[in-house]
Amino acid sequence: MAQDTLNSLDGGGLFPRLQQRYGLSENPLEMDTPFFPGAMRQHALESLRHLSGFGDMALVVTGAPGAGKTRLLAELVKNESSRLDFQYVPATALTSASVLARELKRMSRSAIPEDFEPREAVYRYFSWSESRVERGQRQVLLVDDADRCPPDVLNLILSAFVAADRTAAAVPVFAGSEAVEQVLSSEPDAGYVHHLALPPLAAEDVFAYLEPRVIKAGGSVDELLSSYRLKQIHALSQGSFGRLKRVTPGVWLDMVAGAQGVSRFNFPSIQSFRWPALALLLLGISWWLVSLQYDQTVEKLPEATAAPERVRKSITIGPDSAPMEDKSPVIAYNQEVSLPPERELPEEDVPKTRELEQPVALDSAPEPANIIEEPEPEPEPEPEPEPEPEPEPEPEPEPEPEPEPTFTPVMAERFVALDRLKKNQGWTLQLVAGRLEQTVLNVLGRLPGDQNMRYTVGERDGKPWFMLVYGNYATRKDAESAAATLPDALKVDRPWIRSFESF
Repeated sequence: MAQDTLNSLDGGGLFPRLQQRYGLSENPLEMDTPFFPGAMRQHALESLRHLSGFGDMALVVTGAPGAGKTRLLAELVKNESSRLDFQYVPATALTSASVLARELKRMSRSAIPEDFEPREAVYRYFSWSESRVERGQRQVLLVDDADRCPPDVLNLILSAFVAADRTAAAVPVFAGSEAVEQVLSSEPDAGYVHHLALPPLAAEDVFAYLEPRVIKAGGSVDELLSSYRLKQIHALSQGSFGRLKRVTPGVWLDMVAGAQGVSRFNFPSIQSFRWPALALLLLGISWWLVSLQYDQTVEKLPEATAAPERVRKSITIGPDSAPMEDKSPVIAYNQEVSLPPERELPEEDVPKTRELEQPVALDSAPEPANIIEEPEPEPEPEPEPEPEPEPEPEPEPEPEPEPEPTFTPVMAERFVALDRLKKNQGWTLQLVAGRLEQTVLNVLGRLPGDQNMRYTVGERDGKPWFMLVYGNYATRKDAESAAATLPDALKVDRPWIRSFESF
C-alpha cells in the first residue's frame, strides 16, 4: 500500500510536487545516464567487455533483485555492439529445451535442420556460431532472468558451449540470483564459468549515484542529499536500485512514515531515556535498602569481650612422688610470711631442742624447679624423589612436500615470465586471455612470423590465466595508434591497452 501511494499519479503525481517544491527541471530518478561506475559496476562492465570478446568461459552475473544486472547488460550492448553480435534470449524461450532449440534455429537463420532433436539443435547452434568470428563479429548470447530457467536448460547451454571451440563460439552471459551460480557450479563443466557478483549499495554509493542526477535536474545537493535524508534513503532502499527509485521521492516529500518525526540532528528523544532512568532508580532503591539493613544488623550485635590471656604453666616432678599441681598461692621472693601454728603435741613428743616460733625470712630465691621441656618435634622424613619421567621418543621428521611441477610453455621462444614482463616500462596491447594455453596459441598461430607477440601466465581465482600481449610502446598514445593498425590476420579489432605495471 505504501508503494502504491508513493508511485500513484493521483493529485498530479510525485514529480510535479517535486518540481513545485524543489524547482527540478526533470525527474532525476528516471535518468539512465550517466552510468554508475561505483560498487564494482565498472569492474564488472570491463570484465564483461573483455571476456565476451576474447575469453573462453561462460559468464554469470549475480545480484539481488534490483541490483542493476539488466542495466549492466544494456551498457555492455551500448558500448560493444559495433564489434560484437548480441543475441537476447527472452524468458519465454527458456521454459524447456524444445522451446530453446526453436529460438536458436530462428537466430541461426535456417542453419540448423528442422528435423534435429532439441539437444542436437543447441549443440549445432554453438558450432555454427564459430563462423561468425571469421566475419569479424563474435556472437554473445544474453540470458537475463536466468533464475527463471530450469536447471536442465541452463546445463544444456553450458555443455553445448564447452563442446564447441570456446575461443570462437558464442559466449553465454547469464544474469540472475545466486541460485544460477549454484546450479552451474554443481556441474562437471563448472571450471569453464566465470562469476561476477554485484554487491548492494552502501550509503556513499547512494550519494554518488544521486548526486550527478540531482545536479543535472537543477536541485540542491545539500538539501536533497543531506545526511539525514541520505540515511533514510539508504535504510529504506536496502542497497537496491529498484527500491531506491521507489522510496526516494517519498523521502524528499516527507511522505515516508516517520520522516517528519525524526530529528534532523539525530538527538535522542526523552522517551529513549525512560527505561535507563527507571533501571537507575530501582538500583538506587535496592542499594539504600541493603545499606539500611546492614546498619540495623550491626547495632544488634553484642560488644566484643576481651579474650583471656593464655597462661603458660610448668610441671615439677619430685624424687618420690608423682607430679602434682601446685595449688598453693605464689609467694614473692624476699617477702616475710607467717607459717601456720603447728599442731600441739604431748610433752614427751616435743623435742627439747625446739626453738621458739619466729618469722622466717627468705634470704635467697628458691632454686628453680625442674622444668620439663617439651620435646622438639621430630623432623618429617624427606619425601622420596619422584621417579624421573621416561623421555618421550622424538617424533619422526615429516617428509618434505614434493615440489610442485613447474610450468613448461609449449612455445618457449614466445613465452616471458610475468615478473620479467612487469619490469618493462611503457604500454602494450593485450590481444586475448583465457584459462587454457591453447587459447593464446590459437591466436599466435594466425600470424606465427610476427615477433611482437609474446605471452605470459598469471593467476586468477587460484587458477592459471594466460595472456597474449603485442608490442612495447612508450606512451599510451603510441599504443592506441598501434591498436588501430593491427594486422588483419589476427582478427582482433579492439585490444586492451594497458601498462606493464598493471599485470
